[in-house]
Amino acid sequence: MNRLVRAELIKARASRATIALGAVAPVFCASWVVLQVIVPAASDADRVANVYNMAQQAYVFTMILGILGMAGEFRHRTITWSFLVTPRRGPVLAAKLIAYGLAGLVIAVLSAAATLVAGLVLLPANGHPALTSGVPAVLAGAVLSTTLYAPLGVALAVLVGSRVVAVVLAALLFMYGDGLLAWLAPEVFRWLPTGAARALGGMRAEGGALLPAWGGGLLFAGYVAVTALAARLLTLRRDVT
Repeated sequence: MNRLVRAELIKARASRATIALGAVAPVFCASWVVLQVIVPAASDADRVANVYNMAQQAYVFTMILGILGMAGEFRHRTITWSFLVTPRRGPVLAAKLIAYGLAGLVIAVLSAAATLVAGLVLLPANGHPALTSGVPAVLAGAVLSTTLYAPLGVALAVLVGSRVVAVVLAALLFMYGDGLLAWLAPEVFRWLPTGAARALGGMRAEGGALLPAWGGGLLFAGYVAVTALAARLLTLRRDVT
């Protein structure tokens, strides 16, 4: 397993997509900080929490990284060679989940660092406290939730097969569909993957619409685990020739 994980990490590091996503994600998160600093908030504590939660916006990039890393194997037919080298498909998928989880962790940490720097600069400049006691937990939750999106992307790519379809589906579900559901049915939204991930990342919503961070973390991890298990079962049965 260690050799498989190292091999997958080498593949990820050699990909231009990994470098591009890792470079854009921190800038993207810092840009969101600008918006959160100026939008109205119920209190300074809510504003500070929402500002540093913008580290979680890197989830888009870690999820796409996982999708490309897995779906690219099917698109270029290199998955056949991977399964020939390691005929047991379960360990190959597990290695990809671990490797892209680690790659997602690096992007998540870089994005959290960029968010922290942007918050420390912009919050005091606009008359708000730079930090509160809850900031470390918010950043830690944002890093963890962003990291988990990478193996979720790997599993989605296995279930869907097509790289384009997987990216479009992920965007519809986790970027646009979640916003619509948060508006239409906030009590249902809290139990869905995006609502759970936002809760883990320390996002605050009016009326306490989200779960506590620990509850959101357990629920989101459960969603990732179930999706990965479904991907493993499908992989064992799929003809890749």
